[in-house]
Order: sequence, then structure tokens, then C-alpha cells
Amino acid sequence: MSQCCEGPLECPCPPIGMIDVVGKKWAVCIVALLGRYGAVRFGPIQRCLSGVSPATLTTTLRSLERARLVRRTPVDGPRGPVRAYRLTAAGQVLYERLLPLAGWLAAASAPVRSSP
Repeated sequence: MSQCCEGPLECPCPPIGMIDVVGKKWAVCIVALLGRYGAVRFGPIQRCLSGVSPATLTTTLRSLERARLVRRTPVDGPRGPVRAYRLTAAGQVLYERLLPLAGWLAAASAPVRSSP
């Protein structure tokens, strides 16, 4: 728990700065993508997240890097080493914590079936 409130009560919320990072529109999608596929280059991330602009993707990836959730790392490509993005240990923990939430969201958004 962190002290984020004024007064004698201790807030049960995480540091506000981290909420700002993971609360961005594409941040959770990027964490989920990297958690599922490992090291992924910029182009495939952008193609997978249709609708994200290159500028927004760059900004979001940099925010995740500053928060130490994602790191840019060299990987072998067909023409030699290239840079890809991969979750850090902290990013992997976040991904694992997001899995139950993703399952809940999928169940909550599933169409309701009427019983016979």
C-alpha cells in the first residue's frame, strides 16, 4: 500500500504515476501482446494494434520503458540484429496479473444466453 491520500488514512492504491502509465489506451494492449509473444518489433506491434498511430505507439512504448515494464532489446533478424520490445520482470508480473482481468472482461462482454 502507498501513501497517496492526505490525512491519517493509508490509501490502498498503487503509486499514481504507474496508474498514469498503464491507464493509457494502448498500454495494456502492448503489455498483453508482449506477454503473449515475447520480443516483438515495432512494425508487428503496430499492425496488430490496428488504429494506433506510429507517434502514439512510440510515446506509449517509451512510457512503458521509463516505468521499467518494457525494454528494447536486440534480437536476430534476417539481415542481422534488430531491436524488439520485450517485457521486463516487472512487466511480466503485470501481464500475469492482467490475465484474470482479461478473462473477466471476456466473460462480462459475452452475449447473455437465455435459458430454455
